[in-house]
Amino acid sequence: MNFLKKLFGNKQTPATTAKASEKPTAKASQGNKGPLDRILNEASADTRASLIREISDDAQLEQLIRDGNAQLRDQVRALWLERLMAGGALPANAADDVLIRIASLATDSSLSEQALAAIKSEESRAEIARSNGVARVRQAAAATLSSAALLQEVLDHAQGSDKAVYRICKNLLADLRAEEEARQAIRDRIEYIRTQAKQLIRLGMSPDFVGRLQVLEQRWDELKDQTADEDTSDIPALLADAGAILEAQRQQEAAEAALAAALEAAGSAQKRVIGRLEDLIADALNADAQGWQEALLSEEQAWADATREHSAPAPQQKRYDILVQNVTDIVTSLRYWAETGADSEFNSPEAASACLQHIHWPADIQAPDWLMALRKTAGQKPAPEKIAVKNSDDSAAREKIAALMAAMDSSLSDGQEKEAAKQLRDIQKLLDTLSPGRARDLQAAVRLLSNRLYELRDWQGFAVAPKKDALCEQMEALVGAEIAPDVLADRIKALQDEWKTLGHSNDREQWDRFREAADKAFEPCKVWFAEQAEIRAGLVKQREALIAELTRYEAEMNWESADWKAVQNTLNAARDAFRTYSPVDRGAHQKTQAAFKEACDRIYAHLKAEYDRNLDAKKAIVEAAEKAAAGDDANEAADTVKKLQQEWKTIGVTPRGPDQRLWQQLRKAADGIFARLNEARDARKAELNASVSEAETQVTQACDEALAAGNASALNAARDLLRDADLPKSAQQRLLKAISDVEKQLNAKANAEAEAAAKARWTDLIAALRQGKAAAEVNASELPANVAVRWNEEHAGADATELCIAMEILAGVDTPDAEQTRRMELQVQRLAQGLGKGLSKDDEVASLISQLFHTEATDSQRERFIKALETTV
Repeated sequence: MNFLKKLFGNKQTPATTAKASEKPTAKASQGNKGPLDRILNEASADTRASLIREISDDAQLEQLIRDGNAQLRDQVRALWLERLMAGGALPANAADDVLIRIASLATDSSLSEQALAAIKSEESRAEIARSNGVARVRQAAAATLSSAALLQEVLDHAQGSDKAVYRICKNLLADLRAEEEARQAIRDRIEYIRTQAKQLIRLGMSPDFVGRLQVLEQRWDELKDQTADEDTSDIPALLADAGAILEAQRQQEAAEAALAAALEAAGSAQKRVIGRLEDLIADALNADAQGWQEALLSEEQAWADATREHSAPAPQQKRYDILVQNVTDIVTSLRYWAETGADSEFNSPEAASACLQHIHWPADIQAPDWLMALRKTAGQKPAPEKIAVKNSDDSAAREKIAALMAAMDSSLSDGQEKEAAKQLRDIQKLLDTLSPGRARDLQAAVRLLSNRLYELRDWQGFAVAPKKDALCEQMEALVGAEIAPDVLADRIKALQDEWKTLGHSNDREQWDRFREAADKAFEPCKVWFAEQAEIRAGLVKQREALIAELTRYEAEMNWESADWKAVQNTLNAARDAFRTYSPVDRGAHQKTQAAFKEACDRIYAHLKAEYDRNLDAKKAIVEAAEKAAAGDDANEAADTVKKLQQEWKTIGVTPRGPDQRLWQQLRKAADGIFARLNEARDARKAELNASVSEAETQVTQACDEALAAGNASALNAARDLLRDADLPKSAQQRLLKAISDVEKQLNAKANAEAEAAAKARWTDLIAALRQGKAAAEVNASELPANVAVRWNEEHAGADATELCIAMEILAGVDTPDAEQTRRMELQVQRLAQGLGKGLSKDDEVASLISQLFHTEATDSQRERFIKALETTV
């Protein structure tokens, strides 16, 4: 302010100014100056400091800061700050106004922020950031805010008026939002895991259960270390419950596998028993009563072991019973004959018949000779055999049987029970057409296939039962489940379809249980489907309203002055809207679709007439362009086609397809014109490229010469050549830049050499300090430049400790605790004396170095001084 007053205030003539400088005014000579005027006019820093300390009125101190010069302002701030911060620390429990004052006086931004952060009320700090008169204080206050709402308020207030505060608040808000977005992303991932885990537990096992559970567990492992601030206590339990479902399923599958293995083992043992009995009967003519009795007992025990835990299938059990009965009958017959008949003579039919009543030889097993003779004596006739047709050719039937047996074997291997049963029926029909002998030849192989079919049926029945039980449980789990009705209906349908794939079952109770659960589970779906029917009816009404609106639009529109683009948009919007009114019932859709098309067609008829007019106009433009393209003057043709392209844009709406075809014709004519222009440009470009290539060669040669010589003299001729050459501006600038880059490279090399020399001088200087050399032992010409300038200054005997403290102040490094008070005094003294008396930091460092060489110092003092000095070099 004083500066402005001096510049624009009382304008004096040179004579007046001279006169005033020769003699003080009467008022000045009276010696009645006020304390502020005395401070403002006092030249001695120490005297000013004493006068400032006597002032206790904050308003007067503020006036001194406002009216004083830079040196006085710094001194007032330092002394005022020293008064407020006794011992150099923030006062405990200080009032907010004191903390604000400290923040405004401090030149250190960290101290300002520390003082403002001590203000407990964040609202108060926000008000300081908005309204404080000191920019540094506003910025420091803004930097302490952490509330998003307060930061937004300060941001809005500072927008357009305080860029620094605005930027601080904007950056802090961005950081807060980024943190919140990161936290929200974690919350979303947590909720996803929670929701998916609950869904897995609710729906139970499904084909993708294992994969989904593994994904959830992997995501939780990746996320759980980042959830310290969120409540995730339920997620491990949910994942454990889902894992328990999976473990239960695995145990069930293991049990089913074990049961299947046991069934297979039992079935194999049962087959072996039947096979041995069949082999025994096949040798019936050589039967021995005692041996067969023992064999029968052994096989009965083996069968009991094989069926102890798993019963045999009904056909297999029946086969076993028949075989056992046959063996028993043979053993009984042989024992009776051996005991009573073998030594008797049966000469009469009556005696033979009486003996036959105790003999029950199986009818389908060939009888021994003694039984045949006994029957003959009794007058029994052998059972008639089928008489084979002489010379009959059954090779075709046998070939069909062989093919059917191979096909049945394949069907059984593939588990196709129905197909195998059909093939067996066809085989049996064909066997009846064969002679008894040939049919018997095939019976064993057919019997093996039949047994395999019975086993397959039994196994499928066994395998299907637990699967259907599982389907019943899954369907029952859907009763009352909190699932969207459409998803629930799909789930019920999927379970029903899966039930069908398991085939027919004789277990009526299973089916009744499954159907009852499905009916109960479907109850919410019935309500939902009824609601959907109402929604579809509402959509039909919306369609009808849209059709009525289009009909009214077509009837009331003035088509002579219609906005055709709006008409086109109306049709497009109507079609889009009509599609959104879906789904509806099929009959209603067909009816409303036809009515909607009819209404749109009536409107489109008006639009098509406008299309035709605009297409005719665009055809005329295309013809004009083609005519221009046939002319000799390419530039004139280019101007013409550009005007035609602009005229094209003014024409109204047209259908996309025809418009694109006409546009392609216009583009073809235009491309031909511009191709002719491009040929001329290419010729010019080739000429310029040759010039550029020649210039590049000369510039490259000049740069190489300059780098080899180590000076830039060779570059001047190349720069003059570029200025006179006929080159494109971009090429000229690029080559000039290449020359400049080489110059910079040469300058950088010279600077690097100079810096290396300067660094070596500093290294030698520090070595001399460390060795304790006196000033006379140092060659001033070998010192760093700024040190050499001040080497021969007059130095009063300086204190080595103070020199160390001064160097630490300049370097910004810590001073030992024992000397903190002296450091504070020296800092205040420097402020009072104008921060180094107008010297730069480098000059002050050079002066301190020179003083240390002229001062007696200990080794520890020199090392301390060097340690601080090295942070400034």
